[in-house]
Amino acid sequence: MPELPEVETVVRELKSYLPGRKIKNITVHWHKSFVNNCSVQLEDQSIQSLGRRGKYIIIYLEHSVLIVHLRMTGQLLFQQKNSSAIRTNHLRVAFNFYNGSALLFNDVRKFGRIYHMKQADEKLQNVGIDAVDPTLTASEFYRMLQSSKMNIKAFLLSQRFVAGMGNIYVDESLFRAGIHPASISAKITKASAKRLFDEMRRTLSFAIENMGSTISDYRDANGKVGNAQNFFVVYQQQGKPCVNCGKTITKIKHAGRGTHFCGQCQKLYA
Repeated sequence: MPELPEVETVVRELKSYLPGRKIKNITVHWHKSFVNNCSVQLEDQSIQSLGRRGKYIIIYLEHSVLIVHLRMTGQLLFQQKNSSAIRTNHLRVAFNFYNGSALLFNDVRKFGRIYHMKQADEKLQNVGIDAVDPTLTASEFYRMLQSSKMNIKAFLLSQRFVAGMGNIYVDESLFRAGIHPASISAKITKASAKRLFDEMRRTLSFAIENMGSTISDYRDANGKVGNAQNFFVVYQQQGKPCVNCGKTITKIKHAGRGTHFCGQCQKLYA
């Protein structure tokens, strides 16, 4: 599933294409992919700007918003006028603009959704602060941990406290911070919470710089793959030696997800 770095990459690229484009019409090829929860007409609205919260893409129109969740295999691709370079074998929704260009939503497994809403908060009111939001501080992050009895992996995956982290970057951040994924959030020391906060930010920033991670279906807005997967130190590295201590990286099922860690380097707070 695309996580914060992948979604941020798509948003940054679409910002150079979409603002000012006027929607001529929308073609829905799979009815569940587009959810219209707004009485405002979509056609003839111009795109004003783009934003993101966690894993959600927000497209601000003149009188309403589009909120996109890519889920497992969703791809939001921009197609230039008279271009056929982008493969559309799994096209679910197309936003066609007056100048002949289009915004295409491809989705192999059909889990992704595009919501048409009057206001973004109607959909995002329960989504926590973005993991790279500059207003989020290490002290506030520690306060959140202290208030939770969840294990740290489930805490980071929940999206209710800090939004944008998924299985890839949770595993990578916990390894770099030296914290076992089964640690109880409230038991993590203030110093370790600060280290996790810093490593989370560093891991996400590095992945954004490398255009995200392509494991299977992720593509940027131009249909290109990311590069961050070439630098994983623990995710999908099971059976390989730890880069720090040489002990074999372990994979278990934890918090309902495949979880990668080093039993030597990552301390359990319980």
